[in-house]
Amino acid sequence: MWKTSYRVSDSEASLTFNLFQIHSISENYHNFSLDLVMEKLNREDISIASKHSNLSREQIENLLEENVYVNTKDWKRFLDLFLLVLGIGFVVSGIIFFFAFNWADLNKFIKIGIILLLLVATVLCALILKINEVYRNTLLTAASMLVGVLFAVFGQIYQTGANAYDFFLAWTIFITIWVIATRFYPLFLLHIILINTTIFLFNDQVLNSFDPVSMSTLLFFINGSALTALLSLNHYRKIQIPLWFRNTFTLIVTSIATIGLCYLIFDSRLLNGLLLIFGTLACYSYYIYYALQTKSTFFIGTIAFSILIITNCLLIRIFEDEFVLIIISLFVIIMVTAIIKLLLNIQRKWTNEK
Repeated sequence: MWKTSYRVSDSEASLTFNLFQIHSISENYHNFSLDLVMEKLNREDISIASKHSNLSREQIENLLEENVYVNTKDWKRFLDLFLLVLGIGFVVSGIIFFFAFNWADLNKFIKIGIILLLLVATVLCALILKINEVYRNTLLTAASMLVGVLFAVFGQIYQTGANAYDFFLAWTIFITIWVIATRFYPLFLLHIILINTTIFLFNDQVLNSFDPVSMSTLLFFINGSALTALLSLNHYRKIQIPLWFRNTFTLIVTSIATIGLCYLIFDSRLLNGLLLIFGTLACYSYYIYYALQTKSTFFIGTIAFSILIITNCLLIRIFEDEFVLIIISLFVIIMVTAIIKLLLNIQRKWTNEK
């Protein structure tokens, strides 16, 4: 009995099995017996193991229950984190509404002092208390929100006359160090939203040189490049990215592309949007490839609905007739039904393979 590292095939070269104690290996290296799982496996690992081993159905089910299926401990952890985030969210919201309701009656030093006190207390609790890393990062996320509240209150008190983009730019810069230090994905998401808002407001209030199509192109390439890089790193197991973050970021990128292309259709200036068109085709192609490799119906469904919206805009632009709206409505009903059926069939097929 010995431990070994075994790579199943060229097509599955990214999955290396250093996870098992092996009793026997056949000459073609495809049938082996496994009896002990040394590391936590994901669904894809177990799927590969079931194809290239002599594990029984009962053993596969046990592996799924131990490593994939949600158990009582997972639910408890989820509820702990959910209630913590909910509580901190209510506290931050309460602070904002407190200032909104009592704004006229509060001295300016009290306004800033209360927020500074809460900000310092939150950061100190995150740094000093010996708590779980998730809780610490959640407190820093709350502190990041309070930074925005502090800048907003400061701007209201002293009427600096700065543009709104200055507020979001300062907010983005001052929480960047926490984003880098924590590598906490909810904080990453907040940072992404702030960066996009800053760029949009800078063009709207200062630069004023990008039309909606050009702005959509810029935002799409910034976010699309970041998403593509993250998905590539996640696919090749360089980093582990939570599923909710991948799906949310994908939704942001596809929304930007969809809005930009819809603007382009009604703007009738095709040359202005060539970069956005080719960029969208390239990114969507890679996202579909990623979805097929990781068996994710969310990516396929998101892209399908994006294409459906773009197609509807194109039909409305071509025909420009009220009667066509009825036909488009029927077209939407048929296509939504077809997309849902396609997703269900794909999911059923992948489920059977597993």
